[in-house]
Amino acid sequence: MALTAPVSSGEPLRRDGWRSRPRITDLLAAAAYTGPALAAAAIVHEAEGPGFVLPLLAVVVSGTALFFRRQAPMSSLAATAGVMLITFSVPASFAAVAAAMALYAVAVYRSARHAVFGLLGTSAILLLAAVLQPWSMVDPGQAVQAIVVLVIATLAGLNVRTRRGYVNALVDRADRLMREREHLASIAAAAERNAIAREMHDIVSHGLAVMISLAHGSAEIASTDPARAVQAMRQVAETGRVAVADMRRMLGVLDDGRTGQLPGAVAPSPGVAEVPDLVELFRSAGLPVVLHSTGFPPGDPGIQLAIYRVIQEGLTNALKYARAATAVTVRAQFSAQAIMVSVTDDGQPEVVPADHAGRGVVGMRERVALYGGTLRAGPLSNGGWSVTARFPPLKGGPW
Repeated sequence: MALTAPVSSGEPLRRDGWRSRPRITDLLAAAAYTGPALAAAAIVHEAEGPGFVLPLLAVVVSGTALFFRRQAPMSSLAATAGVMLITFSVPASFAAVAAAMALYAVAVYRSARHAVFGLLGTSAILLLAAVLQPWSMVDPGQAVQAIVVLVIATLAGLNVRTRRGYVNALVDRADRLMREREHLASIAAAAERNAIAREMHDIVSHGLAVMISLAHGSAEIASTDPARAVQAMRQVAETGRVAVADMRRMLGVLDDGRTGQLPGAVAPSPGVAEVPDLVELFRSAGLPVVLHSTGFPPGDPGIQLAIYRVIQEGLTNALKYARAATAVTVRAQFSAQAIMVSVTDDGQPEVVPADHAGRGVVGMRERVALYGGTLRAGPLSNGGWSVTARFPPLKGGPW
């Protein structure tokens, strides 16, 4: 089944909501304090007289400070704490509520250390004002109540900060997992493309090379030996049918949803048992091939396919590039220690231009490397060309 990389928007995972609109959230928080505090001050002080001016200014200053609690939480705490200290004895000032909201913001938006220092500093100022200064407007009992409110606000802020950190860690982990999944999917897709390219090269290159050679030989002998020419053209047709069957099998693997609609899509992949037929096909194309095989091949169909493709590619290259070859030898040695497959010819190798170089050797090397083997391809000292693949023994594999 074909692997495809998942489609990603490229954006990290983030949650929508009020956190995506911080200014509106700050405005609502400031209004949530300012509105009720102004209404309470107006009711208690009857919105007239000089006694109403101080609560009004205190509420406005505290509300304005709370609006900037996210950008400057420590400054917001200092302003609200100062207003609380000045207006502590004023009825319905709600200054302690504003200080608690500012301290909550310090715990959420700064750090736990800043929140603890802010709580200790504000509480110390209240206690000192209530105990050391008898003429102070701060009542000790009310100061203790205010400190309890500040402690609760600080603990709530620290809890929210911890929860947000945990959620952000989960979101970051999900982002990393998504990127890793896309990366692995892209690697798998690239590996699949390479596998498809290898199969396409082996099927098309091999089939076309044999068909061209057979067609050329048929044209050469058509006038002198029509019977052999007809037999050669029949062999061309048979080679074409085999190539089409291989293509259908590969398409069946790629499109498993319509496998049953492709005739031959479920046919088994070629293996070592098909090597004699392969050799006979190249003999009919005019290549003097001799096959030597010893031992019993492994039962793994994957490594059998790799062995078959190496022999196929080696014979195809010999047919295409080995000029005046008088002997082409295919050796396959199977033992419990190692597997060795080689294709050797004594022809004069043609020089292939760089822009016409195929991926045959690269594909063979990739196939062999999949099973931990090595491949050597190059000219021989006494002329000719050799391709040798060595595979390590399969641990626990059937022989």
